[in-house]
Amino acid sequence: MKILTDIIAVISKEEKLSPPFAPLTRFPLVIVVGLTGVGKSTVIEALQNDVDFTLLPNRREITDDVIIAPLQQADGHPPQIVADRIKRFEYTARYRAEYPGGMAHALSRLAINPTQVSPLLIFDGLRGLNEVEHAVAYFPQARFIVLDAPDTVRLSRLLQRADAFDAAKIQLSAANQDLMTRLMSIQDIESVFSREQLQQLAQVAHTVDMSTNEVIKKVSIIAEERRNYDSGAAREYLTGALPARQALVVDTATQSPQAVAERVKAWV
Repeated sequence: MKILTDIIAVISKEEKLSPPFAPLTRFPLVIVVGLTGVGKSTVIEALQNDVDFTLLPNRREITDDVIIAPLQQADGHPPQIVADRIKRFEYTARYRAEYPGGMAHALSRLAINPTQVSPLLIFDGLRGLNEVEHAVAYFPQARFIVLDAPDTVRLSRLLQRADAFDAAKIQLSAANQDLMTRLMSIQDIESVFSREQLQQLAQVAHTVDMSTNEVIKKVSIIAEERRNYDSGAAREYLTGALPARQALVVDTATQSPQAVAERVKAWV
């Protein structure tokens, strides 16, 4: 058993837990589901003033400790933090190929010290269909909050925020090409954004003098995420498989963060 904090440890099937730790799968928890830019962190921050809960290590931390580090060791490399989001997608895809459920499987490997947490546990967060299907199986007492927003809204939020985690090392095409040409060269871009949407983006970027490379990187993050996770299918599965008391869907594009937080607070 590898203890990550005073409340969380990682276990393998062969290990016995040391008291007072117990498998997280035995506890009721609230799982936030949503892609980058839907407002997960904003909503959780808004809840902190009025709701007593314990926020579990987030997706980034679990990815570092439970997914990436073991894969690096398996490759014969010392564990180190991977900042490039595109590279992180590659690692999580490898883990998902070996362990169906991906992040849901990694979450199921955690143990918790119940003496150090509040009765309400929240995890941020899951993404695609594969993850939520397995989470329903692994965590029979879980409730799911699905935060949703159109890809164009998510991209707009990503372009406006300054989060170091949004770094992406990608192969950029020739600098003398215009932004629209470079956008169209992104893999599978037209399955995410229409040509008209990309043209509008290129115009906005020119108007506000955005860095071309920064636009390319963040559009690439949205596109790569969509290639790996089907958020629409995840939403439909949860609302079809679970009763309303276990699955809440909120469109964060049409409501303020405060309104979304109020709705979530009433539901939890």
